[in-house]
Amino acid sequence: MEKGLLIVGHGSRSLEAQSTFERVVNTVRQKISYPIVEGASMEFSQPNIPASVKKMVECGIDEILIIPYFLYEGIHIKEDIPRIIRELSDIYKNITFKMGQPIGLDSLLPELIVKRVSEMEERKSIEKRK
Repeated sequence: MEKGLLIVGHGSRSLEAQSTFERVVNTVRQKISYPIVEGASMEFSQPNIPASVKKMVECGIDEILIIPYFLYEGIHIKEDIPRIIRELSDIYKNITFKMGQPIGLDSLLPELIVKRVSEMEERKSIEKRK
C-alpha cells in the first residue's frame, strides 16, 4: 500500500494564515517519509479535502492518513470531516481512509504558551528601555 498524509486545517480568508498553514504542511513534508503530504482546508481557502484526496489518488496513493490540524474536537472533527471521509469512501472504493486525533492537549502546547509569555515580557522590557 502506498500511504499519503493529509493535514486538514480550518482554513482562513487571511493570506498570512494560509501561508502559515502551507509552511506547516511543508515542514511536515520534509520530516516524514511518505511519498505525498498534502494540506486541505475545511473553509475559506483551497484546496479542500476532496480536491486534495483527488490529487493524492491520481498520484497512486491508496491509503490516506488524515491528521486534523485543530486544537479541539469540535464539530469539524466530530461530524464534518467524518462525513466527508464517508462521502469520499463511496467515490474511491479502493482507498483506505484513516483519521487521527487533532493536536489536542500535547505537553508541547503549554510550553509554547509559556514561551510566548516570556517573549512578550522581553519585548515589554526592551520597550521600557527605549
